[in-house]
Amino acid sequence: MPFLSDDGRPLDELALAQRPADGYRFELQAPFVYVDPVSGRHYPVPAQRGQQVDTDLASVPSLVWAFIASYGRQSAPAVMHDVHAAPFDDPASPDRRAELERRREVDRVFRTALREQGVPRLRAGLMWAWVSADRERGLAGVAGWVFFAQAILGAIVVVAASVLAFWNIGWLVLAVVPAVAAVPWWRRAPLMLLLNYSGAVLAPLVVLQLAAVLPFRIIEAIVELVTGGDPGSVVRPTVVWGSGRDREA
Repeated sequence: MPFLSDDGRPLDELALAQRPADGYRFELQAPFVYVDPVSGRHYPVPAQRGQQVDTDLASVPSLVWAFIASYGRQSAPAVMHDVHAAPFDDPASPDRRAELERRREVDRVFRTALREQGVPRLRAGLMWAWVSADRERGLAGVAGWVFFAQAILGAIVVVAASVLAFWNIGWLVLAVVPAVAAVPWWRRAPLMLLLNYSGAVLAPLVVLQLAAVLPFRIIEAIVELVTGGDPGSVVRPTVVWGSGRDREA
């Protein structure tokens, strides 16, 4: 088992404390290590006093929790990824290219760890794809922003082709355009394809989820308003202002 406790035994417990008690972030209470079966490298996750890992587990938007939960089999890989994907102290370092390559490897390890934990292949692929897209946007400069924009635009094109095909089947040809446009990315082409076509599949499902959740949230907010509560509390996480500074609640 690639996840081990600090004494080398298979990890049988992920010790997390919810901080604050009504919040959404967690603090790791006991260290563990992940051993990558591909490279053999060890990825330690510390939890010494003053060095506790502060995490929101898998950073999954609440609208897609019905498809991919923020915790579960993916919890240990997500905590490990939070630690090792953190940028170096100087993000403007001239070694930015090296940092990008390092992050690509960390993200690959994240995907491997998800599969090792029994996360279904498609779900693991989707989680890897979207953290990878965010990595490219954040570290690859202008090319990264172009990559990120193309990932979104390609998904829109596939959705548009699918909708227009109801009137004329010939519009389905448009769905091939993102695949052709992905070729110039070379090694990143498979990632682009996954982003384009998985985004197209998920988009209608997220819209349906929003259609189901939004009316309930509105009702919740109305009840809070009528009873003198806080309508903003129906959406979490939120920001609470007080004592001259903001804190996440």
